[in-house]
Amino acid sequence: MCNLSQGILEKGEAIGEARGEARGKAIAENMFIKNMYKKGYNLDQIADVTEKSIEDIEIIIGQ
Repeated sequence: MCNLSQGILEKGEAIGEARGEARGKAIAENMFIKNMYKKGYNLDQIADVTEKSIEDIEIIIGQ
């Protein structure tokens, strides 16, 4: 494989890895919020811990 092709391949892999990491982080964060809610934390407490807005938390809990 030529250097140009190798560079394109590596850049594509890096982009894919970054997207995968971002999706994984979002899924884990949503699970954390849902678990806090199930354990009885109120929305203000969850917002304080996660540094998210109450509106965002309501959307996540509603999913």
